[in-house]
Amino acid sequence: MSTTAPAPTATPSSGSTGAATASPSTASPTPAAPAPSPTCFDTGMVGDTTVAGYLSRLPGAARIIDPGIFMDLDGLHLDTTGDQRPCGPVTVRITRFTVRLSHTGSGTVTRPSYAYSPLDTTEVTVGPANGLAPGSAPPATSHCSGVLSVVQLGAPVKEADLPQRLDLVAPSPAPSAPYHQRVKVTGERQVAAGLALPADAATC
Repeated sequence: MSTTAPAPTATPSSGSTGAATASPSTASPTPAAPAPSPTCFDTGMVGDTTVAGYLSRLPGAARIIDPGIFMDLDGLHLDTTGDQRPCGPVTVRITRFTVRLSHTGSGTVTRPSYAYSPLDTTEVTVGPANGLAPGSAPPATSHCSGVLSVVQLGAPVKEADLPQRLDLVAPSPAPSAPYHQRVKVTGERQVAAGLALPADAATC
């Protein structure tokens, strides 16, 4: 049985020209434009737990160690850097409790004590721009009675979820008007908390 060797393929010389030897021209692909960097956080695409975690970790605009969302005497503030803000308004719940203040002990050895009682609950909208959330100011304090405001998402906060210890810090010199201090909260979906205190809180 005989076999036939394949015919050799001719290789054009370097000097030859013609359509048969021309390489088809291919256009260089245009590089894809880089995706734009995100400039906000889309809270509409995630659940309450994720949104609460995002809000509670927001850095302050002036210093990263400051919170980007916080309560004050005039209400709930958003104050963070532009690329950290929510892409749209975020609705949060503020649950308020009256805090009745007193001191236990005798003589010069006393310690503050307090009792919570439910006050009210309201929903407010914060963001996307920095500023004060309308309708978020706590009610006025009264003699030996402050207001604890807890900002959160999801199920309403209950008294059992509140801090078991409040470290009341009296300003120096002694205040002549109501003042405010931030309170650390650790409950599920809690974002921030603040305590509005009467000027006489340290002597109740």
